[in-house]
Amino acid sequence: MQKHLLIFVALLSLTLAGCSTTPDDEKTEVESLTAQELTTKAKSALNAGNYTRAIELLEEIDTRYPFGRISEQVKLDLIFAYFKKGGFEQGQLQADRFIRQHPQHKSLAYVYYMKGVMYYEQEKGFFKDILSADMHKRDTSNLKAAFDSFKSLVQVYPESEYAPDARQRMIQIKNLLAQHELHIARFYMDRDSYVGAANRAKYIVEAYPKSTSVPQALEILVNSYKLLDIPELAEQYRRVLLLNYPDYDLAEF
Repeated sequence: MQKHLLIFVALLSLTLAGCSTTPDDEKTEVESLTAQELTTKAKSALNAGNYTRAIELLEEIDTRYPFGRISEQVKLDLIFAYFKKGGFEQGQLQADRFIRQHPQHKSLAYVYYMKGVMYYEQEKGFFKDILSADMHKRDTSNLKAAFDSFKSLVQVYPESEYAPDARQRMIQIKNLLAQHELHIARFYMDRDSYVGAANRAKYIVEAYPKSTSVPQALEILVNSYKLLDIPELAEQYRRVLLLNYPDYDLAEF
């Protein structure tokens, strides 16, 4: 009985040793694969949702074959894989690299779209925090970068399959940026900084004229100029507000 137990333990140890792999083993395996094998495995990893493995394989292909058709598709797949993994900064770098290296490529509309979406996804918290007390401190650079990417897409590729969604996202981004400016204008009003409030409100009207924040911005302009004792400007903006938004309930100070 004891002899049988020793044999079983020995066999089990051999089995476990054979199944264990290290990162170095995996690296050696990847380096030994042919281009076709790497491509097949990368596609399988993408289809299975194993984006970490897909990125490892795609980067190996990209390192070995930096030029030609295979390289172009690999770079596109890397953008997608980084997006799905949530590696937005790496994905944006890949997108910028692709745009720089392939300025006339047929898939550029897709690249601009994915770049914009990755910037957009980085600001999901912005949508939740729009009414928070500290909203005036929020950095809007990612939203602006997303808008610029979508704008490039719709200007250069207006008939692209990605253009309709890009236009909708641009509208939403404009509304968010306008709301951000409105929050700052109200912040200034609450602290009796009427010049700052008027400047921010005026910026909303000029930069985002079709946004949902325009009537509130005009209201701030009316009241800030009243409090600054500039009645002619207050009246001017009051007329603009009531002409364009006749049903707006203007709360005058």
